[in-house]
Amino acid sequence: MAEEICFDLGLAYDPSVVLNMQSANGEVDQSLGLARNVPVQIGDITLYVQVHIIRSPAYDILLGRPFDILTESVVRNFANEDQTVTILDPNSGRRATVPTSARGRPRRPLQRQTFLASMN
Repeated sequence: MAEEICFDLGLAYDPSVVLNMQSANGEVDQSLGLARNVPVQIGDITLYVQVHIIRSPAYDILLGRPFDILTESVVRNFANEDQTVTILDPNSGRRATVPTSARGRPRRPLQRQTFLASMN
């Protein structure tokens, strides 16, 4: 998780637990610490994950193999370039499917006008 997002969420992290992260371009950065048992809500599923905090990465939050294994995630790609991810809650057995968005699209939800407001 990006340090900026960590601060936005007000997460505390343990700076004594660090690891070296190698990015796709081969650069190695040391994490700032570990935030433990962070609740992540996806649909109506809440998962508690361990999150390493990184200064200025190219992403907000990067979910990797531990997340994929825990949730038995399934990625579906469509001809129109849409993509969904289906996850499993290992505690309840419930599943949730969520859409993804392409890199570069706004990170925050856009405020859309209601139909009635657009008529003015």
